[in-house]
Amino acid sequence: MKTIVVKKGTNVDRISKAVELVDDGGTIIVFPGKYVEKLKIKKSLKIYGFDPEKTVISYCDHAKKVDEAGAEYGTFRTYTLMLAAGNIEIKSITVENTSGPGEIRGQAVALHTLGDKIKLTNCILKSYQDTIFLGPLPADLRERYQSLLPEDELIDLKNARVWIDSSTIIGDVDFIFGSANALFTNCKIKSQREGYVAAPSTPEDQKYGLTFLNCVFEGEGEYNTYLARPWRDYGKAVFIGCDYGKHIKEEGFHHWEDGRESTCRFHEADCRYVDGAEYKRVGYIKELSAEEIAEYTAENLFG
Repeated sequence: MKTIVVKKGTNVDRISKAVELVDDGGTIIVFPGKYVEKLKIKKSLKIYGFDPEKTVISYCDHAKKVDEAGAEYGTFRTYTLMLAAGNIEIKSITVENTSGPGEIRGQAVALHTLGDKIKLTNCILKSYQDTIFLGPLPADLRERYQSLLPEDELIDLKNARVWIDSSTIIGDVDFIFGSANALFTNCKIKSQREGYVAAPSTPEDQKYGLTFLNCVFEGEGEYNTYLARPWRDYGKAVFIGCDYGKHIKEEGFHHWEDGRESTCRFHEADCRYVDGAEYKRVGYIKELSAEEIAEYTAENLFG
């Protein structure tokens, strides 16, 4: 194992160069700076910054960008950082996609995960539409994109575990989405404007989907943002002990397509609006029992 330091003005002044040099299982220390890079990491690594406000990985690919063959990028080639291996740990770094709003640029992913046991702590993840994609792709998209995406991005990864802790996530439409078993603890979830926060595509036979524990949801305006909508049938999102700003709609959730009211798995427990307002959720939301709440721990979801 090996430790590589990335610092502006040195021989290793890009994170991509450090990834090439470091051994699998090694550590990369990133000094403050703005690193304009598009990264796909296929090694099990630890990558540590010093301060997420000052240590930034930034890129600006977007869905409407056209490649050399004349094809639009679509969503899943737009990432700034793809973590395409298991056992990766990221700390104290910002990952941003600076393309801009979705109505102008389309989807613009900042972080794309495609591995098991990925953990981020004290990070800032920022874009507009589709900030974080938590792979794998749903089965129908793995089929559709066989000629567009490389084979290693089309894998059927069962119950991929991702844990994002004490971090800030910024976006507007479906900005936390995907099929992984993803746990968010003590995070600030900030809506830049009206939209939808989570869009799970959890497989039917997967117990856990997108889980938010003790998170704070912030945004502008009143009652203009949904907590979640199911990107595919059986999408699952759970909210426990969360605080909501007034931007969260009283009904809370949207079914996206007719029929998904009966298949989506959306649950809440011990959540509240910060101003004490009461809310009336849509009828297909299930309150969790004390026994069910007790199952939602980091040990069970990520251990």
